[in-house]
Amino acid sequence: MSKTTEYDVIVLGTGIAGLAAALAAHESGLRVLLLEKDEKVGGGTTNSYGMIWIGNNHLAKAAGLEDSRDDVRAYMSFVGGGEHSDDCMNAYIDRAPEALKFFESCGIPFQITRGAADHYAGVAPGAKAEGRTLEVKLISGSELGEWRNRVRMSTVQPSYLTAEELIRWGGINNFAQWDQELVAERQKSDMRGKGLGLVCQFLKALLSRKVEIRTAQQVKELVTERDRSIGVVTGEGRLLARRGVVLATGGYGSNPELAGSFEKVPGWTSQVPRSETGDGLILATKLGAAVHVIRNNMTLLLGFETAPRDRPAEREFHSAGIVELCSPHTIVVNRRGERFADESYFQGMIPALLQFDPRAHAYINLPCYLVFDESYASSFSFGGIPAGGGIPEWVARSNTIEQLAEKLDVDANGLSRTVKRFNGFARGGQDKDFHRGELKFHLGRRAAAKGANASLGSIAKPPFYGLELRPSSLPSAGLLVNADAQVLDHHRRPIIGLYAIGNAAAPTSYGAGYQAGYSLCAGMTFGYLAVENMKRDGRDEAAA
Repeated sequence: MSKTTEYDVIVLGTGIAGLAAALAAHESGLRVLLLEKDEKVGGGTTNSYGMIWIGNNHLAKAAGLEDSRDDVRAYMSFVGGGEHSDDCMNAYIDRAPEALKFFESCGIPFQITRGAADHYAGVAPGAKAEGRTLEVKLISGSELGEWRNRVRMSTVQPSYLTAEELIRWGGINNFAQWDQELVAERQKSDMRGKGLGLVCQFLKALLSRKVEIRTAQQVKELVTERDRSIGVVTGEGRLLARRGVVLATGGYGSNPELAGSFEKVPGWTSQVPRSETGDGLILATKLGAAVHVIRNNMTLLLGFETAPRDRPAEREFHSAGIVELCSPHTIVVNRRGERFADESYFQGMIPALLQFDPRAHAYINLPCYLVFDESYASSFSFGGIPAGGGIPEWVARSNTIEQLAEKLDVDANGLSRTVKRFNGFARGGQDKDFHRGELKFHLGRRAAAKGANASLGSIAKPPFYGLELRPSSLPSAGLLVNADAQVLDHHRRPIIGLYAIGNAAAPTSYGAGYQAGYSLCAGMTFGYLAVENMKRDGRDEAAA
């Protein structure tokens, strides 16, 4: 007979959302069980830059940086594009600074990421040049004891640096300008920053409190009683949760069926671990939970899959939009060999990527291809490989643009014309077609280069390289939740005892737009708010 074990709170998933909810629950005096489907903890958070975006926060104020609620609201409303919930956005704006202080009091060391401006600084009302983007301080893997090797590690993300250092040293593509002695020292000491560091800091806090964490746990179903969520069923039996079950299972990127239903873009590729298959969505909809879709998902980006040379089976999505496409000596073309947008501004590329020809019944600019030359290969990072480290054999190459076009199945005449025209722009320092590099916004810091426009560089030195880029994104769909992170049913009523946070929930707190730090901050904040709601629910029950 299978055993039944009782807890106050059961949290599914160990990305930042799940870790934050578990820590908040423990600090509130609740008995917590944290379950992870994968064999290692961290989820998609470990692949990220680890940025937390919080307007009007106390760290910025202490540094003398001015901000206000009105400015935060103006900026987030602009970025939200009308696809946010006012209640959820207000909860983000008002409670994220509170959650930050709470987690700091738990020992999580946050700091301002200097040099990180709001994405729409100079464009959106209320935008700020600095102070809203935060990250954790570096932590050594040795501080995790026996859990040191039980955290998911990115194969392409240089996690031994902070995001601030990457900005100051010229960007993730500019490996040659990094402090190599410091890099070697950090690697030797197993220092961890960015998304990996964020996970490790929270994990350390949980381990010091002896919170129970189980990995390799597949949840088969949710347990209900009188329309209330009261636990889960795993291969080990029924596990009951007196106060609530928190779904922090991430998105559905590695579930081809769900991704095919919600991400209607040809060639769409997962950017998350294989364990993220939409479990939260599947479990909750069986109970009548509502699903919400963001129609204008501005997180769509381009990239390609890569793998470490010593572990070729461990493929990981590499976002070209924050490395290759922000650098000189690169362009992106369609099958006609034509450029179609400012490559360095990934959100500006989205409308062009989604453009559909009603006569041909096909997307005009998908598939699309990255083209670059030896000047790029010898000077900048490619797919996580330092400059000069060699371009992998699976990348097409040729000594002429025309031959490269044939290998890519791209129109040779079109590509030749495009490269010639682009090289003229590079020499003149101005992209007259798409104004590449002229916007203040850029996802990654553009590499330093000679000339008036650091984003431009001719494609003239053979061999020439090319590969198909695949679209990917954060999930467009998620469970519909209220400002307390409670999952709602189709009548917009809370399913008592069931919460969804992180990418398991639709991002109604910030809507359509993308700002680095929104997703991780929302997961952290609404994990905190879910526990606050459980505490109120418990007091109400006691009073009754």
